[in-house]
Amino acid sequence: MRGRKPKERDGYVLRMEDGTLVEVGREVYLEWYQSRRRERYQKEKNRKHGVYSLDEMEEKGDCRGMPFCVRDGLEETALRNIFRDKVREALGKLPEQDARLIDLLYFKEATVTDAAKMCNCSRKTVQNRRRRILEELGCILRGQGIQGGYF
Repeated sequence: MRGRKPKERDGYVLRMEDGTLVEVGREVYLEWYQSRRRERYQKEKNRKHGVYSLDEMEEKGDCRGMPFCVRDGLEETALRNIFRDKVREALGKLPEQDARLIDLLYFKEATVTDAAKMCNCSRKTVQNRRRRILEELGCILRGQGIQGGYF
């Protein structure tokens, strides 16, 4: 973990969302707070660049350009499943190494640095590959009739 680590303590306690306190070990405590920091950082970065999840966009009522953004719960679920299947199909058309990188970065939520270590290459290489792969995925999805750039 980068930065200052908390001083060694006799015990570590985490407060759950429902308010209960759970006693944990030092490693769990550090990892939990590191993940919270990472989540706050990512939310701030997304806010700065104007990137929102589908749920946030629906809450705001901003669904322009998204053919799959519908208010009806059942219809919305069906369209999301269709969209998800098309993304899986598009990933299947990519070379295995490219699909594995996208899986690491977006589904397993690895950082670019972690992905670079796993792929044995530099961060810049991973960033360039990610950009190229996403452009390729965008072309494949547009060929399947998905527009809007929300993939």
